[in-house]
Amino acid sequence: MKHSKHISAILILAVSVLFTGCREDYLATQPTDDVSDETIYSSLENIQLILNGIYSKMVSQDGSSQGLGGEPGYIVSRETLGDDLTWQTNTWHKTTHQWTAHRSATNSVTQFPWRYYYRWIMNANYILENIEQYETVNPTLFSGVKGEALAIRAYAHFLLVQMYGKRFQAGTANDQPGVPVRTDTSLDPQARNTVAQVYEQVNKDLDEAIGLLNGYTPADVQTHITQAVAYGLKARVALTQQDYSAAAAAAHSAIDVAKKQGYKLMEGDELYNGFADITTATKEAIWAARTKSDQTVYFYHFMAYMSWNDNTTAIRQGVKSISLDTYGKMSPTDLRRKWWDPEGSRDDLVGSNFSSYVTYPGQVRKFRARSSSDHVSDYAYVRIAEFYLVEAEALARQGKDAEAQTVLTEFAITRDPEYAPSNTGDALIEEIMTHRRIELWGEGFRWFDLKRLNMPLDRKGSNFDLSFCAVMQVDAGDIRWQWAIPQEELDSNELMKPNE
Repeated sequence: MKHSKHISAILILAVSVLFTGCREDYLATQPTDDVSDETIYSSLENIQLILNGIYSKMVSQDGSSQGLGGEPGYIVSRETLGDDLTWQTNTWHKTTHQWTAHRSATNSVTQFPWRYYYRWIMNANYILENIEQYETVNPTLFSGVKGEALAIRAYAHFLLVQMYGKRFQAGTANDQPGVPVRTDTSLDPQARNTVAQVYEQVNKDLDEAIGLLNGYTPADVQTHITQAVAYGLKARVALTQQDYSAAAAAAHSAIDVAKKQGYKLMEGDELYNGFADITTATKEAIWAARTKSDQTVYFYHFMAYMSWNDNTTAIRQGVKSISLDTYGKMSPTDLRRKWWDPEGSRDDLVGSNFSSYVTYPGQVRKFRARSSSDHVSDYAYVRIAEFYLVEAEALARQGKDAEAQTVLTEFAITRDPEYAPSNTGDALIEEIMTHRRIELWGEGFRWFDLKRLNMPLDRKGSNFDLSFCAVMQVDAGDIRWQWAIPQEELDSNELMKPNE
């Protein structure tokens, strides 16, 4: 109990720092119990509590919209923009699914992520501005906390530029407007940096984080960013920049470091754990949020919108479904077929008081809450499976088919015991992308993949209902591939240009 007062104060700090550019009313750096900055930064252990606070608020009841409860909620929001997820009837996330909410500068869909990711950045900057004095006090802890803070700052900027900026296009100047890069705690008004400048800072932070996190093991390794995670984030960034050599190398390093830490691909019945206990039932999630039954965030939780069995209106009326076109691309022997029900039945829930649940072809079974009443589960931000697919794609896009097939086979055999490699060239790339669509379904990747590859949205010929989703096609490069900068930011920051 030595730091009980500090724990309370630091967590309040992590909650209260709400940063949207330069508005002082959105920035509360002083906790309500009036603990001074001198106390907060009086030890490395106290600074570490700020870091813990950032992680704790990644899954939260922040904001006024239950459907946008922290990072998992924003992932759901992004996923609904894609061509692999659909549902019917229920209105939660419907306007995002229809490609309207994310284009409104006054909608919570655009406001909350902007505030939220800059809150991560601001808190990380507080850590980075105050940690250097402790470098020689505890070098190992110093390196770990600093490395994690840098990785968080990089990841937040990366998410922001993908959402609110135009796509990065390799071989061009990328001087199109991105988002403001914040590397200190200043409140000075700031214009949008270019997309190139944002990625330059993201890579700089990740490279430094990777070095600092070498050999460092946090006390709770799965809920914190480790070197394996930092390598993985580096791989995501490089893939988005179409730097396939760097992406393959970073993904390979992420796998190698994770394996040495005991992580491995799920296989067999492990694939059917429902992801609710992925940190304990398997060793595949290398970074996750872990929610206990007495720490529920109720209807703000991911499982309240994306699971099969949670007792919420969003699930009863609109259980999420996979595009049947994508489902049909799976091999008949692929174990992941059981992640969805192509017929839309409820046979496994007979007698469980689920008579009011709407059924729909392709219904999800991939995600299951621990029970239908407490709305809790683990949430995997980063799984080792992703990096087999990143490495395989990056190798294939470099024309290294044999190497790509080797990596893909190591992954695919755990999903399909009868898998045998056969494709090369464009067919191999398409096979890998199909595996991404299946494996990472519902985890927030598809819309980003379409944008990075400059591909159009195409929902035709599947189980999308035009009367519900409203949009079947969006051309690549359409302005709707950018989220609107929040109006509150435009109003408070005179250096920000109006939305296009």
